[in-house]
Amino acid sequence: MKYGRKILRDVQPYIPGEQPQTSGVIKLNTNENPYPPSPRVLEAVRALGPEAIRKYPDPPARALREACADRFGFPDASWVVAGNGMDELLALTVRTFTDPGDSILSTSPTYTLYETLAHLHGAQVRSIPLDETFQLPGAFYEAQARVCFLPRPNAPTGICAPKTDLEQWCATFDGLIVIDEAYVDFAEDTCMDFPKRYPNVVVMRTFSKSFSMAGMRLGVAFAQPEIIREYLKTKDPMNVDAFTQAAGLAAIQDYDYMVSNAAKIKATRSRLIAELERMGFVVPPSQANFVLAEWRGEPDARTLFESLKERKIYIRYFDKPRLTNSIRITVGTDEEIDAFLHALGELIAVAPQRGG
Repeated sequence: MKYGRKILRDVQPYIPGEQPQTSGVIKLNTNENPYPPSPRVLEAVRALGPEAIRKYPDPPARALREACADRFGFPDASWVVAGNGMDELLALTVRTFTDPGDSILSTSPTYTLYETLAHLHGAQVRSIPLDETFQLPGAFYEAQARVCFLPRPNAPTGICAPKTDLEQWCATFDGLIVIDEAYVDFAEDTCMDFPKRYPNVVVMRTFSKSFSMAGMRLGVAFAQPEIIREYLKTKDPMNVDAFTQAAGLAAIQDYDYMVSNAAKIKATRSRLIAELERMGFVVPPSQANFVLAEWRGEPDARTLFESLKERKIYIRYFDKPRLTNSIRITVGTDEEIDAFLHALGELIAVAPQRGG
């Protein structure tokens, strides 16, 4: 590309899950919440009149940040920054805290956007392979870098690193630690108390998953005020629009509604895991709103993915090391999961057996 930056020549863009353009699809491929957002969210958006479109939004999103600080036990908004989705906050982290040539620590397999963002800014990625059970190995806790991205629960495995292990690690890691808690509302515990205990820790949340607001694009990050001030230097001046601010404020104020939906998803997840294991899949103990299922039978995982798509059931397949024998399934409604399991069972039942 004649006009492109040299640094972009070898950068591979992040490829999100497919958004089908046809109707009648059971969509279990992008970890969206199958339940609608709080009614208060819809009311808040409808209540905004033409002035909210004509005028700029509040640049620092003060009301939203104050509400988030209050919800999670932080002193005030100076501990919070809001972003146009958590992905923007991840990008801001690289923009704000790394220079070209700096190292960024992560794991594999994990959310591949971390690597893309690092390469966009000329940073070096140090990726530590997860162990055979998809947990963090000793080499990870011994590594150092300018920034570390650690998703908890991890994607695409759904596994949470033990919190007690992370407590000791945060006290010894020299760089900035970003704990990505996109899926934590479906997990057993959280590291939200870490920013007050460790000056180098940022905890990020998204409204896309548990709050059912993927289409609005809203994320928040929590850290000590010194770190938040650096984010405020590099973020776009008005990065969160008026409608998203209003929706996010309503969602965080109706927190119990989110918790109720998350409980339904966790119950369905347990049933999904049990049925997959009964069919012969190997399923790591997910604490997210999705499960990763390994399959070494016939047809292979890629064929299952493609065959389900022909039946208008979308799941996720990753043609990457350690994942080529696996499919990832978002936890949908009970009816959606029943349809998926029925179709999956038919595909496995009609497949020729190895050595038969």
